[in-house]
Amino acid sequence: MAGKPDNWNMLSAEQKRQYRLDAWVRGDGIEFDSPEAAAAYRERAQRFRDALELRIPDRVPVAGLGGAFIYRRMGIPQKATMYDRWEEAAAAVVKFQQDFQPDSATAIFMMSGPSMEFLGQTNMKWAGCGLPDDVQYQYVEQEYMKADEYDAFLLDPSDYVMRRFMPRMYTSLKGLGKMPWFASDGIQIGGRVFAAMLDPDVQEALAVMKKAAEMSLEPLRVTLATGARLNAMGYPQLFFGFGAAPFDMLGDTLRGTRGILTDLYRCPEKVIRACEKILELSPVPDIPIGAPPLVMMPLHKGDDTHISLPQFEKFYWPTFKEIMLRMIDDGLIPAPFAEGSYTKRLPYLTQMPEASVLWFFDRTDMHRAKDILGGHSPIMGNVPITMIATGTPEQVKACCKDLIDYCGKGGGYILCSGTQLDDAREETVRAMIDFTKEYGVY
Repeated sequence: MAGKPDNWNMLSAEQKRQYRLDAWVRGDGIEFDSPEAAAAYRERAQRFRDALELRIPDRVPVAGLGGAFIYRRMGIPQKATMYDRWEEAAAAVVKFQQDFQPDSATAIFMMSGPSMEFLGQTNMKWAGCGLPDDVQYQYVEQEYMKADEYDAFLLDPSDYVMRRFMPRMYTSLKGLGKMPWFASDGIQIGGRVFAAMLDPDVQEALAVMKKAAEMSLEPLRVTLATGARLNAMGYPQLFFGFGAAPFDMLGDTLRGTRGILTDLYRCPEKVIRACEKILELSPVPDIPIGAPPLVMMPLHKGDDTHISLPQFEKFYWPTFKEIMLRMIDDGLIPAPFAEGSYTKRLPYLTQMPEASVLWFFDRTDMHRAKDILGGHSPIMGNVPITMIATGTPEQVKACCKDLIDYCGKGGGYILCSGTQLDDAREETVRAMIDFTKEYGVY
């Protein structure tokens, strides 16, 4: 993939976005299987681009999301995506793409269970470690940052993460707690750091980190190779990289849901300062030219049910908005996955520049979303995963028809399930994809 041009910093945000989209639609850097695959890729990518830029494509694009269903239909349990059957799992992804042919490449998500076990990771349970072999991973929230530790975090976040957070989250890294504070003694710190390296617990923690990283390479290699394979077949990736709202980084990773929601009343100003500090330290994703410029941003605690609208406006939206604006300035397209319902938040979303953010909705009222964001921002979603899991093909088709008729009017809409395909069925997934292709023609 090509690098940024020399005059990159002189371009406007819109010019940067156009440059990125041009390279993505062309498929720069992709070695296609055939001229036909290259043509199909560009046709599909252009379909998404038209929706992103609020134009009317040839038809409503349908995105391919990943999930446990893709592996289960081939007899592969979730444990296979976590341990030693990554190649089989990859083959299942390719088979799904060939069988169903959504417009975008199917999302691939594999992890290294052995690496996570070796680290003693405590924030998750997964198939083969705490859960049955065919159950999706589960997040286990804990207060890794205590209620009285905001000041320590704000004083030196890097030190806090290394010496307090990581030893608590990973049982095999307790030795990091013996490292000195790098800023404690000025120029004398070098000697204290070197002395700490002689401690057996510190040495063990560093060795564990190195080994865990090595153990993670194989699923990463398989993931990247599978993504390249889908591209070569003619299917564009839709997202590249991940981001998050600062409030979610604080609540998901450090304080936990109960902790941060209590803090909104106990120490509201420190919550704001911590979100601002996280914003300050969060880099804009370094996405190469030619890769899709869309950045997936799963949102967890800003929805209609977690916090009130005044709390959303005070604690969540300011730093979330700013982190998106920074991405936009680099020509990227934030793609927040608004988990839960964002129906009450929709008016805030119009504060972003036009056609700069793709809003991926889970349970938001899509008619209301189209009413407010139509002509301003592209939207994506939200065939209910419950319907895909338990409904009939006819019910799925009726839902897709309604979404296409209402949200697809005038362009700017991408159809997909409300979340990834876990508990799904062959006939309902096929109904969603095939019906959209047949009915969604403009």
